[in-house]
Amino acid sequence: MSQSKSERPHKRAKLEQTSRKAYKFSNAIDIRHALQNQDQNAQIEALSALRSTLSVKSGETVTPQDERLALVVQWMESSPGAHNIFEIWEGTNQSASLSLLVSLLSSVLTLLSSHFPYHSHGIPIIKTLLSPKWMRKITSYISGSNELILVSFKLLNTISHFGGGRERKSLFEAFPWDMKTLAKVSHMRRKNQGDTEDVLARPDIRTYYVFFILSFIDPETSSLVKSTFLEQQRDIFLSIFKGLSQDSYVVVRKVLEVCWVGLWSDPKVKRTMKIGLFAEVTIGHLLKLYERAVAENVDGDHIPADLVHHFLLAICTRPGLGICFKDRGWYPRDMDVDVVDEPKKGGKIYNKILSNILKSLKVNEDARQQELALKILVACPELVAGYWPAVALTLEPRLSSKWIANIAFFGLVISQPVPVSSFLIPGNNIYQPDPPPLSTILESILPSVSTKMHFSKGLQSTSHLVQHCTALALARCLNKLSCVFRAFQDVESALEEDETGQWTRRRREVEREARRRVPEFQVVVAFSQMKVDAKEVKLALLGESSQRLLWLYHLCFPQMVAEARFDVGKLLQGLVDASQDSVREPGNVCGLHGLKQLHVLRLLQESDQFTWSGKVANSSNTYLHALLKIFCATPTRAVRNTLRSLLRKTLAESILFQEHPDEVDMWLDSLPTTCRGTGSKAPDGAALTDESDGVATFLDDCAQRCIKTPYRYLEALRDLLPMENSAVDAPSPLLMTVLEQFAAKLAGMLLTPSDALAITGFMRRLVFKLAGKQRDLAFLRIFSRKVDDAAMVENLFSQYGRVTSTIRREVSIMHTCFSHFQDVHRYLESSASREVKDFLTKIEGVPLPESSSARIHNAYELVDWLRFVEHPLQPQDIARLAAVVERFHPPALKDLFENLHPADSLMWEGGGLKTASRQLLQVLSFDWMLTQSSEADIANKQCRETMVDCLFLRSPMQVQIEHAICFIAHAIYSIMKRQSLVCDLLLLLSAIMRRALGELSKEDSAQLKEYVLLRAPSIHGLTMSGDLPDTVQEALCVFLDVSLDPSSEDDRKMVSSICAYWTVCFQASIQSGRLQTGRSVKLWLRYADPNDLLNIIHQACDANVATLTPSVLEVLEFVLDTLRGSFTCASLRIPISQLLRLYRVLPDSEVIEEMIAVAVTSHLPPCHDGRPPRAKTLDFSLTPRYLPTSRSSQLGILPADFISRLFQKADWTESTSRIVSGLVYAQSDVAKELITWFNSGAWTTIPFEPLLPAFHAVLDSLGGDAIDLFHDTVVIALFDRMLPQQSQLCIRCISILIKADATRKQQLASLLQKNMQCLAADQFALGKQLAERGLQWAVRHFSGSEGEDEEDQLILVQLTKIVKKRFKAKAFFVEPLLTAIIQDRLGDTVALGIGIALLQCSPLKPVVVNRALQNVLQHPQFFKLCGSEESSQRDLIIRFIAALFRLHPTNTCQPSHVIPLMRIYGGTISASDRNLLNIFRLYEAEKLTPISSILTRWSPSPGISMSSQLDAVQNMDPIRMLRTCHVFPIWRRMSDEQEDEKVGLDEQVYDPLFVILLVAQMLVHHPPTSSLEWVQTFRSNVFSLLIRCLSAKDDKIREASLGLLARVWKSVELSDMQEKQHALYIFNLLKNLIKPSSDGPPLRLPSFASLILSHALRGVFYPSNFIYPRTARFLLQRPELDVTDVPMLYSMLYGSSDDWKKERGWIIRFLSDGMMSTEDWKVLKRRHTWELLSSLVQSSTRDQALRRAVLEVLANLTSNVQATTSLVLKSSLLSWIEMQVQLPQSNEDALAWLRILENILITADTAKLQRATNGQWRDALCRCLSLALQNCSAPSLPILQQAARVTLRLSLASQTLTFHLSHVFMAAIGILEQLEPCIDFSKSSSVTGPAIPSKPPYYGHGLHIQQPVPDTLHAWGGIVEDLWQASMMLDEKFVKWDALTGRLLQWRGIVGEDGSSMGEWARLEAVRVSVSSIANCVQ
Repeated sequence: MSQSKSERPHKRAKLEQTSRKAYKFSNAIDIRHALQNQDQNAQIEALSALRSTLSVKSGETVTPQDERLALVVQWMESSPGAHNIFEIWEGTNQSASLSLLVSLLSSVLTLLSSHFPYHSHGIPIIKTLLSPKWMRKITSYISGSNELILVSFKLLNTISHFGGGRERKSLFEAFPWDMKTLAKVSHMRRKNQGDTEDVLARPDIRTYYVFFILSFIDPETSSLVKSTFLEQQRDIFLSIFKGLSQDSYVVVRKVLEVCWVGLWSDPKVKRTMKIGLFAEVTIGHLLKLYERAVAENVDGDHIPADLVHHFLLAICTRPGLGICFKDRGWYPRDMDVDVVDEPKKGGKIYNKILSNILKSLKVNEDARQQELALKILVACPELVAGYWPAVALTLEPRLSSKWIANIAFFGLVISQPVPVSSFLIPGNNIYQPDPPPLSTILESILPSVSTKMHFSKGLQSTSHLVQHCTALALARCLNKLSCVFRAFQDVESALEEDETGQWTRRRREVEREARRRVPEFQVVVAFSQMKVDAKEVKLALLGESSQRLLWLYHLCFPQMVAEARFDVGKLLQGLVDASQDSVREPGNVCGLHGLKQLHVLRLLQESDQFTWSGKVANSSNTYLHALLKIFCATPTRAVRNTLRSLLRKTLAESILFQEHPDEVDMWLDSLPTTCRGTGSKAPDGAALTDESDGVATFLDDCAQRCIKTPYRYLEALRDLLPMENSAVDAPSPLLMTVLEQFAAKLAGMLLTPSDALAITGFMRRLVFKLAGKQRDLAFLRIFSRKVDDAAMVENLFSQYGRVTSTIRREVSIMHTCFSHFQDVHRYLESSASREVKDFLTKIEGVPLPESSSARIHNAYELVDWLRFVEHPLQPQDIARLAAVVERFHPPALKDLFENLHPADSLMWEGGGLKTASRQLLQVLSFDWMLTQSSEADIANKQCRETMVDCLFLRSPMQVQIEHAICFIAHAIYSIMKRQSLVCDLLLLLSAIMRRALGELSKEDSAQLKEYVLLRAPSIHGLTMSGDLPDTVQEALCVFLDVSLDPSSEDDRKMVSSICAYWTVCFQASIQSGRLQTGRSVKLWLRYADPNDLLNIIHQACDANVATLTPSVLEVLEFVLDTLRGSFTCASLRIPISQLLRLYRVLPDSEVIEEMIAVAVTSHLPPCHDGRPPRAKTLDFSLTPRYLPTSRSSQLGILPADFISRLFQKADWTESTSRIVSGLVYAQSDVAKELITWFNSGAWTTIPFEPLLPAFHAVLDSLGGDAIDLFHDTVVIALFDRMLPQQSQLCIRCISILIKADATRKQQLASLLQKNMQCLAADQFALGKQLAERGLQWAVRHFSGSEGEDEEDQLILVQLTKIVKKRFKAKAFFVEPLLTAIIQDRLGDTVALGIGIALLQCSPLKPVVVNRALQNVLQHPQFFKLCGSEESSQRDLIIRFIAALFRLHPTNTCQPSHVIPLMRIYGGTISASDRNLLNIFRLYEAEKLTPISSILTRWSPSPGISMSSQLDAVQNMDPIRMLRTCHVFPIWRRMSDEQEDEKVGLDEQVYDPLFVILLVAQMLVHHPPTSSLEWVQTFRSNVFSLLIRCLSAKDDKIREASLGLLARVWKSVELSDMQEKQHALYIFNLLKNLIKPSSDGPPLRLPSFASLILSHALRGVFYPSNFIYPRTARFLLQRPELDVTDVPMLYSMLYGSSDDWKKERGWIIRFLSDGMMSTEDWKVLKRRHTWELLSSLVQSSTRDQALRRAVLEVLANLTSNVQATTSLVLKSSLLSWIEMQVQLPQSNEDALAWLRILENILITADTAKLQRATNGQWRDALCRCLSLALQNCSAPSLPILQQAARVTLRLSLASQTLTFHLSHVFMAAIGILEQLEPCIDFSKSSSVTGPAIPSKPPYYGHGLHIQQPVPDTLHAWGGIVEDLWQASMMLDEKFVKWDALTGRLLQWRGIVGEDGSSMGEWARLEAVRVSVSSIANCVQ
């Protein structure tokens, strides 16, 4: 028996081999013949051969030309459904045959699934296989042999993946998931499977089973199928994870990829379901994969541990995703405010799953699991507190690897960042008022796991490794504690807490508790002082960790340290030697020594006990000596910066530098950095030691002397200071000590030659640094002479000549630095020294030493050679020397260049600084580069840029920039007579200021400007000098342009003293007539105060004409130009008489003419000529200027010679035109004079453009009277000149002439027709030819690149206007424009608007329309554009398509045109979807064919195909469906009539009409058959919406809904679903409510009844919803529903359960949704519902949610006439509103109140209210409006728009008291003034009129939504018009009526006459009143 079994595979293989030879299938006939063979063996051979022929390998791509595919298609066409296979299958029972048949069907379906056209051949096969009969057969094989199980699951996988999973849902329903053998199948793997075998090529049974399960959650599966599968077959899905750890890498990757992409990345699958699947058990199975950490392939990239690691990181470490919830950080869940420190038991955290997962992670054994644990704790910091007791890490110190791993992981967890984001209030950037609980904070810093005991024991351990690990862990804890302290201090400062603040108290509590959990400070001190006999590395590690602990103790526990009386100064011992060793021999511990130094220095900085004057043990030196030595020796930048900060802090507190704290940095920067080796000698044999040692010792001695007798040196310093110069800043008295001791030690021969040289170099550098601080160099010059006296040759070392000469060279450099530019230094060519060349050649050949200390010594040895060399050097010598030094040690270049003599000027050329690299600039300083510069270098722009780059290389502070500028100021002062050098230095100063002002803050920039202009003597002297050469003046002008802004008030105030000086000079020049400093005056007068400039103008007007010389007049015109350009409002304060006086002196001045024009127009209304304003922001405070005042008479007294002189001008400017136009409007006599001048013909010699405004002013002001005064020839000539013009002013003039001049009308009309080819003579419009040319331009424009400038936008606006006036364009103009719009601008709203307008008025042929429609539907971006969130874009595209459809419905209504629209149809109530539904209706009407066949392909989710209407219904969004029930569109009708679109519903609400049609199709074609399908259909809430439709106004909708519900009722009766009785009970209640109607359609069901039944029906299928038990109890308590009562009103409104707040909110929302008609109001009125709600609001003033919900109810109530009238009369609604609006209101609430007030004005029965209240209701409403505006927290344009509309409606009502309405106007205009600065008034090209507001009444839905304002200028204009129109109803003017009228005139100027007819009327009246007032003033 066993033998036969073993021989079977061999025999089958032979049969297959012979079958391949015997059987060849070329067509379907061959297959049919082969399968008809009755011989069983032959039949097996045929099946085997056919299977081999049709088999498809894993991963193989089947092309459409594949022979196998063609063969199968031919076979299926001849044998549909493969019935011959099923016949064979039914007649055989042999295992071999069965496996061949099943495998063959898998191959056939795989081939047919490869391409969509062949899916139809595979569907019948699948339908057969999924039938109960064949499915039982297939599933029975799962219990059979292994081969049958294998091929059966292969077939099931093929069915599941067929056609992208189209039959997956049917397979899920047909497969018997309760089979007991599935558990066995999940463990059936192939034995002896090689590691390298491809599992996908030959899957085993488990692999097929796993892939089969995964197919139901892959990305191609619909979310509904996924959810159903996971709900019902949860255990089946979880079974694949049980043995996943034993599967191959490929299977594991497939499982995790599908779980991530198909499950976690699908937002439609509930997250609760996902989390339930991936609980601790599932994660536990996945964690087993961490054990497979070795690569399982040759390439080494198949590591299962990496795979599962990244998957778990994705779902466990991102808050809000996966199983990781976003918690409150250190705050407990649902924290009780009263008990912060003791959170409630249970429910403290959200992430319980992660908390349990953390316990099972092996963090000490696997680095991946450790990373996962750490990232989980970072994402969920609330888990840290509970982690320690759960994992129970062994932290007791012991020398074991496990303890080391534990303590290391402990430190990593503790060192996670502080969750600062949890300190903020959720959703805000405001800090929580209460700090986190103390226990949580401490557990995240110092857990309560015996940390003090363990840490103390670890630090005292005998094992150095244990000590080190313990110290590191404790340091991490203390570092975390310091971070927490800093975060708390930030919160304290943000909340402005004092000592009693909660965060402050919590910080102290944390510090107090932390002290109890850390070792005593003495333990740490003992650890740091422990004697260790160990290797250097071990010593360094222990020393670094001990010093770190000491520093952290000082930082975190200063009181504990103070109590221990620890001498911190002792820590300095040994650091100096360590720093020197690290410089000379940087071995493995160099970095550790640096860290140790850093810790000690930070400790000293935190300690209050440290003083620099303390003595080092066994030494006469103080701590200052040690600090200075470390500063000089350390190469670490962090150590130097910390040490600098420490010295700055300690020395600034002493008497040495308490007056000059910024001077410490100069002393430190002057310290030597030379590093010499042992045995170094000078050329004369003098021993050379490290300069830092000698200087540090010398300074320490000087500091000790100065601190003992400070007054002695202060007096010496005072004696040395020049008393006559106040600009000298006294330096530190330590400087005098240094001078004294230097002289004394030299005289007493107490200094070695090396130390004397080092101190001299230090003093030279120090004095040079101090020069950057001193405004005057007098003191430093005296000091340098004192140094020179002390370092005389006779006081130096006669036996060491080289050292003596080098010391004298240092003194010489000191002198030269102060007078570098005073004398002209010319480089003298000298012969190159042979010795120098030989030396340089020698050192260039020296190899680079391996030791870094040797390289450093070599570099500084070359620096010493430069200092001692006696031969003259050439620039090339310096270049060679610098190259060698850079090779050895680049930082030594700084010392090399600083030791070059400035007199030689070798640095720039020798160092190659013009092209210096960034690395070289880092070692240089700006001050030394400037000092080493020659005059040619300063003149070179590249050199100046290099110096500026060097200064700003490290973002300098303001003080550093001031020091650099101080050097430039000294240089300018020393060479004031050399013009070119002064100019170059000023340009360098300008470059520095440009960079500085761009990088510094505003405050620092202001201080820098003040320093340069006012406190730098040389620069300030230049500003006050009047005899500067022209070149210097130009350079100074460049500097001022960079530094000062004439429009800045702060800058003008800063230089006011300088400007005042020059103002006085110029005023004196006006009196004397002599001006020699005109250029300097003009330079500074632009920054002068406008009042000073006005005084100059007044003085010039009163001065003698003879004194006004040309130079004075030039400056005077500059003054006027400054006033015009920068201070236009100031020009209004110059009387016209003075301007005329200046005009006589400067008759050709355009500036004066413009100012006269401004003065003239200032007495007229704004925009009096109808032209738009010029300013970007308008100054409305000047609008009352045109009122009759004493100034107005100035226009009436203008001299006649001035007016005649204007007419005699040969060239008219724009200002001339404005003057004449203004005078024409103001004085009729001037208008007549202008007409006489026109009739004289003098105007013909002047350009027409400036004449046009004057001509328009005559026509506009006098009208027909003016035309009669013109000669005929003049009118015709002017008319002819205007016709070619295209300006709006010309068009207006032509219109006036044609309308007003009746006598010349015919002649003008013929002239117009001749030029414009227009037949209409009674009105002026653009001609047809011009419009058609506009269409041609549009074609070119839309075909080009996107983007329009302002001119293009204006053209498009005008073209849109033309097209919308039903312009009949020819087809050959329209067709190319439509093509361009479709191809290039389908997403352009302007282009689509033009296209829609053209389609409505242009006759196009059907073929053109069809082509355009096809181009739109086939556009590559069509679905993307129609699916975008830009609703306006989508609406226009669909309107465009609808317009195309309606042109020729017979041709356009084709299936190919309608099917693409199904993909973009969403089934919502939005305008675009309603347009699409109308297209579908049009298709049905034209084709007389129902659209149901096409509707079967509709899907509520774009991109997902649906197989039937049932799938579509079940996939509809239940939340959106519920929202449709809430905000039910009661106005929707079944007919094709135009519905009311006033309800602002969008794509978030389904269209009930479409839902009715879709449900009807579903019940007819694909009704639910199983209980599961019925439940899924009910859960979509469609039947709840059908119940809601019974409250619709339309009879047909009610009738259709009732019919569908009856069908559903009958079907439910026959179903077997569990919820059957519940649903039938609700349907029976509904049946009892339906009253039969005698004339046909059912009567309307009250809204409250349909709404409560909808909620009840939804609750049955969503029992977890809180409303379900309440609705069920309510309905079961009564036999029938009372439609005249409000359901559950009292029980929900005044509930006492735990969910009372939720119940109250629900019932108020229910009342709002149910209030839809008068019948609903009667129901509410019967139960006094509004009285209940109003009293509830009155008692809950702080409950914003309640107030807003009640406001929505009130909005729906005030949308009904009967309800509004009743509430006002019987419920005192207006009085209640008046009380409510007195409270502060947010923007949303204020907008809601205003909309409710407008509802009252619109819907109330005003006549009835007037009779009942005698008009008092209007006064109350007026008070409500005023209070609503006054109490709005942050008014906005939408609120003001709403208020303006309400005000207008209120004012139109008669008998309104003016007193209350005036308050409304004042409040509204006050808000308008606040908002106007944010409006851009210059964008007038696209403005055509006021914005169209939304129409009332307003309903509860969207009541609080504040829509954005797309065009603020539109909105502003509409507000102004509404308020002005309302104000005209008043009997008297209110205070701001003039300002409001000015705004109206400005608005009319912006939009033109067509845009504001009201504004045009107001303009004409304002001009008339103004002219009359001026005439009266003259009389």
